[in-house]
Amino acid sequence: MIRNIFLILILIPTILISKEIKGKVFGVGEDGKDTPLKRASVQWLGTQTGAFTNENGEFTIEIPKNSTKIITRYVGYEIDTTNVSSNEDLLVIRLKTNIKTDAVKVEGEKPASIISHSDIVKSEMITSKGLQKAACCNLAESFVTNASVDVEYTDAVSGARQIQLLGLHGSYSQILVENIPNLRGIASRYGLGYVPGPWMESISISKGTASVVNGFESISGQINVALKKPETSQPFYGNAFVDDMGRVEASIDGAYKLNEKTSTMLLLHSNMLQNPIDMNHDSFIDHPLVKQFNAINRWKYEGEIHETVTGINVLFESRNGGQSAFVANNNPANYGFEVNTERVQLFTKNGFIIPTEMHQSIGTIISGTYHKQNSFYGKNLYDAQQNSLYVNLLYQAEFNEDNKLTTGLSYQYDHYDEKYKNSEYETIESIPGFFAEYGYNGIKDLTLVGGIRVDNHSNYETFVTPRFHLKYSLDDVTTMRLSAGKGYRSAIVLAENAGVMASSRDFIIDENLDLEEAATYGLNFITQFDFWGIYYTLNIDFYRTDFINQVVVDLDRSPDAAYFYNLDGKSYSNAFQVDFIIEPIVGLTITTAYRMNDVKMTYNNQLLEKPLVSKHKGFVNLAYSFWDNSLSIDYTVEYSGGGRLPNTSANPEEYQLDEYYPAFMQMHAQITKKFSKFDLYIGAENLTNYKQPHPILAADKPFSQYFDSSMIWGPISGSKYYFGIRLNLYN
Repeated sequence: MIRNIFLILILIPTILISKEIKGKVFGVGEDGKDTPLKRASVQWLGTQTGAFTNENGEFTIEIPKNSTKIITRYVGYEIDTTNVSSNEDLLVIRLKTNIKTDAVKVEGEKPASIISHSDIVKSEMITSKGLQKAACCNLAESFVTNASVDVEYTDAVSGARQIQLLGLHGSYSQILVENIPNLRGIASRYGLGYVPGPWMESISISKGTASVVNGFESISGQINVALKKPETSQPFYGNAFVDDMGRVEASIDGAYKLNEKTSTMLLLHSNMLQNPIDMNHDSFIDHPLVKQFNAINRWKYEGEIHETVTGINVLFESRNGGQSAFVANNNPANYGFEVNTERVQLFTKNGFIIPTEMHQSIGTIISGTYHKQNSFYGKNLYDAQQNSLYVNLLYQAEFNEDNKLTTGLSYQYDHYDEKYKNSEYETIESIPGFFAEYGYNGIKDLTLVGGIRVDNHSNYETFVTPRFHLKYSLDDVTTMRLSAGKGYRSAIVLAENAGVMASSRDFIIDENLDLEEAATYGLNFITQFDFWGIYYTLNIDFYRTDFINQVVVDLDRSPDAAYFYNLDGKSYSNAFQVDFIIEPIVGLTITTAYRMNDVKMTYNNQLLEKPLVSKHKGFVNLAYSFWDNSLSIDYTVEYSGGGRLPNTSANPEEYQLDEYYPAFMQMHAQITKKFSKFDLYIGAENLTNYKQPHPILAADKPFSQYFDSSMIWGPISGSKYYFGIRLNLYN
């Protein structure tokens, strides 16, 4: 079906075009010189027939029967209306700048997402425009219109979410905020909700092993969140949001420039959901009741040879849920859960330019984090505290335009104190490291980057992390990449599997758990082309991860226990994805994707599919913006294929699950109307109203050995409708 739609979209222009005209679009600067404008838009007046210019400013457009005028637009230039005669062979359009200043900066409208041609690592960026295509209340909800990353609930009680990249658990993806490793350890459970959407400027998603500069923990990929910056942000911005389930959010931020070199910014966020809802009538509320307050104050100093960014992030959050009767009166005879979190992070980043011909610089990154969580799940008590310190010292030198070296020292310290049921666990990790990365692009169209780091883990042996990246540009719009490298991580079993705590399963650790180690290889191909005046982008990538050692989380051996042990056998992930992006008419972008995950692991001497991972995913997003960008419409369809469920055959028949869960489909939509000082947006998620049937096993006996709320593979609640406003008073 999808293939047929692609063929129709490609063939429609061929069928309809009867006569075409070619043209060129130039921008005329204040010096009178002509500059070809790439991706300027041309459209016949009063029609939807249009095209974009290529990198040389050239375009080809069909001639309609009912228009003789072409409108040409490009940001930073005056809109031009050109009369076209019937015998015109080559149309030349020159746009005049509408900015009268000493310096003119011309830039096109930023797309919602960008698949980079220039980066050495295959990277996708969700821009600020892309973040506004859906509710995006926090980081967990920012991947709705992205096909590479899945975000799933960890259980049906706590509302916690985790990402999946390359079919692997989120703990194998390194999450950075402003290039600082973040949301690790205890924060990995609820951390995706700690980064409000209105604070984010962009999200970069890199698959496979990333640079050694940022550490050794990246195995399946890296996600870096860029926050709003005081030197480029508006003096005031506000966002308010409410949905039909009773969730209310408000975010405001303000930037102030003290002088030419110093600026500061305050970002405030609060959200609250206090409406207990039980749509499936299983006696458990579908979403926890949440209160959160979150604030960041950051400062920026930019001198001639020194630059610094310093800030503090403070967060308080409480969430509780469980059975409706517990939420109403805290009756211990009913199942309930509660989590109270305090989190403080201090960070500073500094850069110093060494004034030499080699373009040398020194950088420092220092971050300290305090995270405390008190919680219980039914009768299971879990209290945890984490104190962490991260230091990265970098030296960078460009010997010439073809040779670049980055080297430095790093240090990671983590102290975990955990109490679960009647047991206490203390873990201290001290990891000094050294790294070096060399980049070479002395061969035409070829870039090579090789990196290596050596780290000494206080609880394990010294280990070496090699990584290699190659990028070859076949032409200006076609790029191939190869990558290979290793990654390591130490598992924090309790914190990273807290979703299993919302069940009756016992945690059984069979042996001393070793350092996890894996090798990941990747191949990526991306190209863009113009066919009959329509722009296409094709992206294909394949990644394979082989685990040398892995901490196996075995939910198959027994339905009343979770077993943890070192891998004895094979464990791998094969991830294939193809993206096809079409711009059939001006203002309309159609993004389609298909992804296949083949993820298997050895459980108790059997090589099995990893449970709760959908093997197939289909994705279609239609985004349409009117010419003046005053109104935009987004519509997304997601198809999630079925997958394996953990074995529950030892349970009584009424508490047994099928071997596999079924495929399902979801649809999301949003309409945004822009005014001069504010935007209004209204949207809906899960328009198909699909809900996982019986998300909680043995919900009628929550204190029995059969109770399990961690078997989540689909939406817990049905359709959600929301409304919001964004204030842009200084537009």
